[in-house]
Amino acid sequence: MKKTLLVITVLAMFMAAPLWADITLNIKLNFFGSAAGGATGASVTTSFYLKSMVQRNLQVPFSTEALQSELKKTFNAPGVSLLAEGDLVWKSGGEPSVSQIVQIDGRDIALVLTPLPRPGAVNFKVGVVEESNKKNLKNILLDTEIVLPDGEVALLGFRDAQEHSYFIAFCVQGRDEKVKRGVIRLNASRAPKKIKDVKPVYPAEALKNRAEGVVIGVIETDNDGRVQLAEVISGHPLFNDAALTAVRQWQYEPHVVEGEAKPVSFTFTVSFLLNDGSGDKGGEPDAIARLQGSDKRPRKIKHVNPVYPAEAKEKKIEGTVILEAVVDGGGKVSSLKTISSPDPLLTEAATKAVKQWEYEPFLKDGRCKKVVFTATVTFSLNKN
Repeated sequence: MKKTLLVITVLAMFMAAPLWADITLNIKLNFFGSAAGGATGASVTTSFYLKSMVQRNLQVPFSTEALQSELKKTFNAPGVSLLAEGDLVWKSGGEPSVSQIVQIDGRDIALVLTPLPRPGAVNFKVGVVEESNKKNLKNILLDTEIVLPDGEVALLGFRDAQEHSYFIAFCVQGRDEKVKRGVIRLNASRAPKKIKDVKPVYPAEALKNRAEGVVIGVIETDNDGRVQLAEVISGHPLFNDAALTAVRQWQYEPHVVEGEAKPVSFTFTVSFLLNDGSGDKGGEPDAIARLQGSDKRPRKIKHVNPVYPAEAKEKKIEGTVILEAVVDGGGKVSSLKTISSPDPLLTEAATKAVKQWEYEPFLKDGRCKKVVFTATVTFSLNKN
């Protein structure tokens, strides 16, 4: 079995823990399926067949009953039972992966998780390897990467070589983090003022395919405000390198605490959006970078309050929805993308409201420009 674990570990070696913190993660893992397999295996929806793997992040209690309910609702998979569960502990500076081995019908199935902690989330490399003791065969059943925000549960499905369906559910139940080298972690809104900005170059392949995207990451600056570390939390491979190339050239004012400059860490967001090319030479589209926290946003001239969904109130669902808003040259919201949300009910309500917001046109070099920034909507049951 050591060789099996090595297969996934090698695949995940590039995912090292960030240098700026000592971190311990307590991970709860459940494995669902039909122990007998065969005719009693799970029946799954058509969408499950598209990639042989489906992943969804949930905000539900980590209990067998709640997870089985989600399996039935989301994947149309009734009748699956809990085959194994584990409490795993991962520590930065130790082994890159943690694993759980499940034995089914003479086969060992290794579930391997390789975490990469980030502020507010954990990137996971997820691997599943099947080894048959009888036939001495090994099959990689699952090899994927996900981003799991704090407080959420990851639910993934896969099939074995016999086409039986299985599901993994896991969450980070505890996170102990000690920052090294005196690095101070800041919210993005409290980030130091940027004094040197380098715009990202829109990737040629993305331009060719007229693709758009957003890259979210974390940076660490030294005592002088120079970027020492820049890593991606989430983003598309087409845009990640272009964003990092630009971000690594940024510089900030030093962060001073009690008269002494300190290294700090905070998140960044870079959006790649295509304008319509009007007025540009040759009509070629270009990138519009997202307004950062220190940038002056257009003034809102029309505000619509969101309607708290009745079902969300009944279920006592609350939290903050963060949307990526694109505002056109006339100040109207032309498109929205969800960055994070505690529940689809709140996402829908927030989206309906924000779509009706209007702003003063954003002027740059004397011209009205399309601009993108985040819009935050908070739903609280304690508010009147």
